[in-house]
Amino acid sequence: MSDTPYEGGVELVIFDLDGVLVDVQHAENAALAHLAGLMGLRLTAAESTALFSGRKLQECIDLIEDRSHTGPPEDAVRIVRETCERLIGPSLEPIAGVREALAGIDAIKCVASNSPPDIIRHRLGAAGIHGQFGARVYSAYDIDAWKPDPTLFLWAADDLGAAPERTVVVEDSAVGVAAALSAGMRVLHFCAENSGPHDTAVPTFSSMHMLPELIGRTG
Repeated sequence: MSDTPYEGGVELVIFDLDGVLVDVQHAENAALAHLAGLMGLRLTAAESTALFSGRKLQECIDLIEDRSHTGPPEDAVRIVRETCERLIGPSLEPIAGVREALAGIDAIKCVASNSPPDIIRHRLGAAGIHGQFGARVYSAYDIDAWKPDPTLFLWAADDLGAAPERTVVVEDSAVGVAAALSAGMRVLHFCAENSGPHDTAVPTFSSMHMLPELIGRTG
C-alpha cells in the first residue's frame, strides 16, 4: 500500500454490498419470506428483516427450517435467488449518495460481502459503481467464512496491506457490525429505513452524503 497518509489515519474502507451500496436487502428478505411461506411459516416484513439481514443464504434457509419444522424444497436456493432477481427487476440504483460518498473518500475502498462473487460483481456493475472497486471485491464464498465471523474483513485488509485498526467498515446489518468489531476494526453503521437491530454503542448515520466526513473523524 502507498505510504501516502489518509485523512484521519484511515488506510482502508470496507463496504458491505446489500443495504450499503445497493438497496436489494428488501428483495432478498422478501424472497426468503416467500420460501418461508412455502414451508408453512408466515413472516412479517419486520420479522424477515430482523431474521435474515446480512446472513448467509443457507443459514437463512436453516433458520426457516428450524422455525417451521419443515424441510426445505431441494431447489430452495434457486427459488430464493430467482424470486429475488424478479423482485429487483431489470434496473438497479445505488443507494442515494453512494456515488458522491465514494468519490469523496481518498482511502483505498473495497467490498466484502456474504454474497457469492458473481452476484457482487453483477450488482456493482448494474449500479454503475464497479469502477470504484476494480478487483477489490471479497466474497465469503471464496474463503468459506461468513459474517459474523471476522475472517472476511481480516482477509480483505491483509490482502490490501491495511492494519485492522486503520480500517473502517461500513455496514448495515447486526452480523456485519459484529464481524467488524471482532476484527478489531472501526465500524460505521448505516441505518437507513428498514435496517435491522444494531449495537447502540456503534456510531450510526442515515445518509451516505455524511460518510466522507464521518470517516475523516474516525482517526
